[in-house]
Amino acid sequence: MSLEKISIVMPFRNSAATLPEALASVSAQSFGDWELLAVDDRSTDDSAEIVREFAAGDPRVRLLQNDSGRGVVGASETAGRVARAEWLARMDSDDVSHPERLARQWAMAQARPDLDVIGCGVEILTPLGDGMARHVEWVNSLAEPEAIANARFIENPLVHPSALMRKAAVNAVGGYREVPWAEDHDLWLRLLERGSVFGKVPETLLGWRDSATRLTRNDPRYGDVFRNKMRAHFLSRMPRIREHGVVVAGAGPIGKAIAQELLLRGIEVKGFYEVHPRRIGEKIHGAAVAGLEDFGKCWREAVMLGAVGVPGARDDIAGMAREAGYVDGRDFWALC
Repeated sequence: MSLEKISIVMPFRNSAATLPEALASVSAQSFGDWELLAVDDRSTDDSAEIVREFAAGDPRVRLLQNDSGRGVVGASETAGRVARAEWLARMDSDDVSHPERLARQWAMAQARPDLDVIGCGVEILTPLGDGMARHVEWVNSLAEPEAIANARFIENPLVHPSALMRKAAVNAVGGYREVPWAEDHDLWLRLLERGSVFGKVPETLLGWRDSATRLTRNDPRYGDVFRNKMRAHFLSRMPRIREHGVVVAGAGPIGKAIAQELLLRGIEVKGFYEVHPRRIGEKIHGAAVAGLEDFGKCWREAVMLGAVGVPGARDDIAGMAREAGYVDGRDFWALC
């Protein structure tokens, strides 16, 4: 019978420059009941040899070849088929785990049996700009399960390589899948949709490397167009929205785009709230635009979506919605 409590899944492709530091950070974990499944996604550099040499000195390390589709999804499927533990920890081949990362996450898993996914605080290694730093600050601010769940449509609410996941919960929603949008955010949304509870160890326990070649910077699946398609896909599956439709707070580009995607999925867009005086009284996609003086008074049965991208507007709209009697995560969702 396996003694491993955690199977660490680390896909890699042409990561020779960063793999030694990533592997050393796994080896340095104070929690020792793990196996590392390092999955080579068709590398053409010395990455596989680096892992092979490392594995020769530690039997807990296993080098695998990606035998599924190319990329993170295929590599994760390959590792998932052979993982021996009941918990899966994710890590990227260019990241660095703090020595206490697995110990702290495992302790939370034992103390909180209601949790299916446990993240941790992250810091950016070699940041390239303010955008990623702001994202990390926001992600780190989401500490409690309710906050993580309610933020699911704003951006990815938990850094993927920081996660410790219950394997049974991941398998119950079909694992990773090939989708036209971000595969990790898609997994979180399916887990949350099914009722999984997310938690987070507040300490900063993962160094998350930023680079010009990150998929989040270069792959259109991580951009606004496909993010809106993903939001609409999951919002349109909610019974309350299917039954009562939506009202969109914000008639700008974001509000219009999400409304169009929802209409394509058969969801009724009842109306818009907007501060811009020239838009008030107009119709967008056939739905009327009302001003802030009517906020919360029209289309009360519909679920409200906050869709204003102006800095600070998210909290303002959420506060107005609460004052009007809307409940976060039930009949109000922030999208940006």
